[in-house]
Amino acid sequence: MPRAVLTAARTAQAERLGELCAWLAIPSVSADPARADDVARAARWLVSWQRAHGATVEVRRTAHGSAVVLGHWAGPPGAPLVVLYGHYDVQPPGPGWSSPPFRPLVRDGRIVARGAGDDKGQFFAHLCALAAWRRAGVLPVRVLSIADGAEEVGSPGFDVVAGRLARRHRPTAVVISDTERAADGAPTVTLSQRGHVVAGVEVDTGGPDVHPGRLGGAVVDAGLVLAEILLALRAELLEMLDGETPGRPDVPVQVRPDSAVVRAAGGRSTTGPDLDERITRRATLGVTRLVGGGRGGALPAESAARVDIRLPPRASPTVVVDRARRLVEQLAPAGTTVRLRLIAATRGLETMPAPPLRSAVEAACEAGFGQGPVYVRSGGSIPAAGMLARAFGIDPVLLGFGSPGGNAHGPDESMDLGGWAASVETSLALMPGLAGLNRGHGVAVEGGKQETEIFRSVHRVRPRRTLPGRCGDLEQRWPVN
Repeated sequence: MPRAVLTAARTAQAERLGELCAWLAIPSVSADPARADDVARAARWLVSWQRAHGATVEVRRTAHGSAVVLGHWAGPPGAPLVVLYGHYDVQPPGPGWSSPPFRPLVRDGRIVARGAGDDKGQFFAHLCALAAWRRAGVLPVRVLSIADGAEEVGSPGFDVVAGRLARRHRPTAVVISDTERAADGAPTVTLSQRGHVVAGVEVDTGGPDVHPGRLGGAVVDAGLVLAEILLALRAELLEMLDGETPGRPDVPVQVRPDSAVVRAAGGRSTTGPDLDERITRRATLGVTRLVGGGRGGALPAESAARVDIRLPPRASPTVVVDRARRLVEQLAPAGTTVRLRLIAATRGLETMPAPPLRSAVEAACEAGFGQGPVYVRSGGSIPAAGMLARAFGIDPVLLGFGSPGGNAHGPDESMDLGGWAASVETSLALMPGLAGLNRGHGVAVEGGKQETEIFRSVHRVRPRRTLPGRCGDLEQRWPVN
């Protein structure tokens, strides 16, 4: 059976890449209200594709209005249930692209398009593996695929959907692939993510903008008030959170050298030593937007900023927001209104797969990539990861398939074809490994190991040299309307 499944996946590889590119061509930008129809179109494409490959599909709406696409993939009666999570919404394209962001290209062995790595490409690798199992036989596990339509805006309302699913389903494992590999050829399991608070700070001194020569020094300067508040927030919150430290995992964790972080910064000035520590375990406050003034040369009456606060994995966003609000109120000069407006808050995550589950993941990575996974900490945040952990009572496995240097959220986002093919085969091998776990995945039962061992000896597939330069030239059968 495993050899037949592997053959099915390899035979269909070019067709699947064409289908992926058709999905990538849909500009499903959840942060842009003008793209709401495109987000819905990407969801319909996913529904159609999964149904065509034998899944039963339903769509759940969140209170936010976004669609969560659920694919139910059948397995043997009584087989364990595995949850696979990903998202089909993408970031706005932004400037700096060398080719249109929603016209996917194959260039230098990489698919270049918005969403290629974050997260359509990663999630679709799992779906291609499920389709290959269905084509060649019967999945050894039952699978619930969950595709979020609003992850890039914080997954509002997803926690309610996850809670309702938890009342119906008791999965053995939850697998999330929405992170990057640590290096070429190195699949990566993330063990912690920082918490995240996004807030707006608004200053209103009252009245109109004024001439700085006639009234400067007599009126409160909204820009300076904002600057003082931002500096005070940074000092106060970082000191408060300095004692928050993550737990110690029982596997070696890879720490990136400062030189690697400097390279990733792309020439941007960096802040000093211990950079991996700074971006994965410590609190930070960054300013992502500044607004002040209207007419040139006038002192503005109003100013505003958007701040991005990253928290150590165990820190409470509620405590941080409460402290920030009190501080902002204390710093407001007489006659000035200062507000802190909460936009989003996400608790951090620490996750450590139990040994049997870890063994299944490591064996699958060896089968797909030729080596076991690297374990890392991450400074990013996936809101749905914590929501799923709390709903199902299971530590999710954050298995990164994204290309290192794939530039997620930036221009020319990409996924390397060799890594994508290896990701499909890793997911292929993961299914029989997970079949050998019980609900608590603390005790392994018979079955599953032998099939996984077969995958270890099979060389991973390489991208076909005959792939054309444009994804649009590949076969695209699945409707996008």
